[in-house]
Amino acid sequence: MSVQAVLEPLIRRRIFADEESAVRTLVLHYVLDQVDDLRQLIQALEQKHGMRYDQFDAYLHEHSQLLVSGALSDDERRILGQAIMQEEDDWLDWKSSIELLESWLGLEPETQA
Repeated sequence: MSVQAVLEPLIRRRIFADEESAVRTLVLHYVLDQVDDLRQLIQALEQKHGMRYDQFDAYLHEHSQLLVSGALSDDERRILGQAIMQEEDDWLDWKSSIELLESWLGLEPETQA
């Protein structure tokens, strides 16, 4: 199905004036939805960990250094290692969400032109 075929009913019903305004509006709404979803995910991670990403990054780095420092018993290292592995999943999701958010925000002005 072509783009024109998808947009034609929207233009015929006068939801949009023409193909260009339809595409611009639909793309802008898509970008804004992506931005909103990523902001919600970032906010959920901030609430879960009680800190911002940069603080969490430093916290995780400190715990990783502690893990390799040799200052912990075998049990403490095992427990900390398991905790770090779980936290690294959140760290990766958080980092990629921030990077994607920045990318989507960079598109927003371009879609409004």
